[in-house]
Amino acid sequence: MLLLPNTPFTLKSSGDQGQAPLDRIVTILRRNAKLLAVCAVLVPAVALVYSLTQAKEYTASATLLFRDPGLDEKLFGTALFNQDEDPQRAAATNLQLVSLRQVSERTARELESTGLTADAIESKVTVEPVGESDLIAVDAVDGDPKRAADLANAFAANYIAFRRDADRAKVSEAQALVQQELDALTEVERAGTDGQQLGQNARELEILASLQTGNAELVQPAQAPSDPSAPQTLRNVILGLLLGLMLGAALTLLREQLDRRLKDSTEAAAVFGLPVLATIPESRTISHMGRGESVATSGVESDAFRMLRTNLRYFNVDRTVKSIVVTSAAPQDGKTTVSWNLALAEARAGKRVLYIEADLRRPSLGAQLGLTTKSGLSFVLAGMVDVQTALQSVEGIDLLLAGPLPPNPAELIESDRMSGLVRWGEEHYDRVIIDTPPAAVVSDAIPLVTSVSGVVIVVRIQRSRRDAADHLREQLTNLGAPVLGLVVNGATARANYYYGPAGVERVFQDAPGRERRRDGAGPGAKKGQQRRKQQNGQQQKSKQQGERKQPQGKPSPSQHKQPQDKQPQGQGGSSSQRVGGQQSKRPS
Repeated sequence: MLLLPNTPFTLKSSGDQGQAPLDRIVTILRRNAKLLAVCAVLVPAVALVYSLTQAKEYTASATLLFRDPGLDEKLFGTALFNQDEDPQRAAATNLQLVSLRQVSERTARELESTGLTADAIESKVTVEPVGESDLIAVDAVDGDPKRAADLANAFAANYIAFRRDADRAKVSEAQALVQQELDALTEVERAGTDGQQLGQNARELEILASLQTGNAELVQPAQAPSDPSAPQTLRNVILGLLLGLMLGAALTLLREQLDRRLKDSTEAAAVFGLPVLATIPESRTISHMGRGESVATSGVESDAFRMLRTNLRYFNVDRTVKSIVVTSAAPQDGKTTVSWNLALAEARAGKRVLYIEADLRRPSLGAQLGLTTKSGLSFVLAGMVDVQTALQSVEGIDLLLAGPLPPNPAELIESDRMSGLVRWGEEHYDRVIIDTPPAAVVSDAIPLVTSVSGVVIVVRIQRSRRDAADHLREQLTNLGAPVLGLVVNGATARANYYYGPAGVERVFQDAPGRERRRDGAGPGAKKGQQRRKQQNGQQQKSKQQGERKQPQGKPSPSQHKQPQDKQPQGQGGSSSQRVGGQQSKRPS
């Protein structure tokens, strides 16, 4: 049970009373658990289906070693080819050479029988260095493992041949120069020292040309792989899971920013900076009640309203809370349902209750209870009828319906007669409950919030909007309203009640004329129906006789004698009116 202090709460901004960052994150994740679960399952499932539908591919790898045997230095004592002294630059040069278009074209000519073109070979073959070594891996991908190995080996062999031919061509140029010099010598000069040296160089160049390897050799030929390299199903599913979680988190943040509705009681309490007096579960029992029906005396719904009544009772420890305004930030939040069932809970506990329907714009309680009236609050505030004439007795509650809709509802609610009615109700009843229009929409409820003992705010989960709640909080803060707390309506039913849900006192129908079952059936339900029939019969009889009959011992305006006075004409002031042979003060 929630224990409340003896003074009204001061409304705080949403930042003054919020959750810790970690708690808020946990709350948001829990609230969007379904969205996260869908993303975490759907994206990996798509990745799995995609992987299973892809054709298998195999990767074969051949390894080339780049090194200079230094044959030119051994033969001539100097390097015939320019050497790069920077190892990294030399490795990058070799990598670019292997990736040249000419190598792919040579390979395509060799594998002409396979139908592979140079473009296809370039798309199938990748060349990558192996760490920081002088090794380069030639990887070939194909749907056939043997064809992949043949392609890798052919590409590596054609690169070696390409480099060897290029080096031999350079040696051949040197041979041609030496031969030209020899041809220019006479027989005597050839026999001399210079001629013999040129002859020696020519023979050495011929030997060097035959020994050229392109400074590359195939150190590890490619073998046909036994396992496919793609698709990588496990990797794709794991990446899909991570992507799904990221997508779910992004959608959750976007949803939280765009959806301005209050999601749960914790968020509602944080927005207003107020305690939650009661949580009313989302219930088919309440939403499917027919005309003249009320919540049963037992069950989840009645327990929630009894909890609300009990929590409000703690405000009476050191001060009196006899009149309560029930309002909300927007229409359809359930303030009429909450206020009426709170009145029922008070009446069933033996309290004297006056219920005032102060919504003079869109009243709905009369239609819900199956009651009609030719007068009501609007006539009372206009000075056209006395309070006792407009009052009706419903299940132990003195009910003052709104009556005919007036053209000036705000002025009537703000009048002295309304203030006098509230004061009169506080004197003669244990609890005065006033149902008002949404305070954040129209201004009718504003004059009342400062003239009553307390204000109860009703919010509806997944309907009340945060901006409307902020506006209502600012309004009540500026007015210094004695706000008691929140009633959270439409919450998800929890399994924390001792008893299962009991229905309304009525017979549900599967089809017209066919009785399905009695929800909340039993002696209590039958007695409740009989009691309502008797009360409705008494009301009709009293209307026909032109007077209301009050049960003995029930407080009513007619039981309190006041000095006789004439009823004034117009809107202002207060007066007395004789009802049933007695004089009772009627509030202005």
